[in-house]
Amino acid sequence: MRKIKALIYALLGGMIAWGYWQRGDAGWAIFISLFTLVIMALTLSSIGCLKISWDENGITLAAFPKKPQLLLWQDLEKLSLDHLGYHVRARNGRFKIRKNLMPDELLRRIKENIRNNAKAYK
Repeated sequence: MRKIKALIYALLGGMIAWGYWQRGDAGWAIFISLFTLVIMALTLSSIGCLKISWDENGITLAAFPKKPQLLLWQDLEKLSLDHLGYHVRARNGRFKIRKNLMPDELLRRIKENIRNNAKAYK
């Protein structure tokens, strides 16, 4: 989806810049071209994209430019599902992930650990 948005921005910016160039207004054409390139770069950048990985210790959440956060398996408290996707809550943090992006293995491990943690707290 981001690539499609960037393509649309490139086409629209290119058309506007070309129109200014044909009218002889080179300053505006260059400005629109540079502005279009900046908007495309921001659209395609990975700033704020959540990267989720997991291992024996827990789930690691990494969203550039923040430092990675580790949610331990024994800290998981609750899993809920709504129209936005899965919401996972732990004692030291929380995250959400869309339903179609949630790996089956991760979902299984989260449910299993939440069930084990609920038994341990009773």
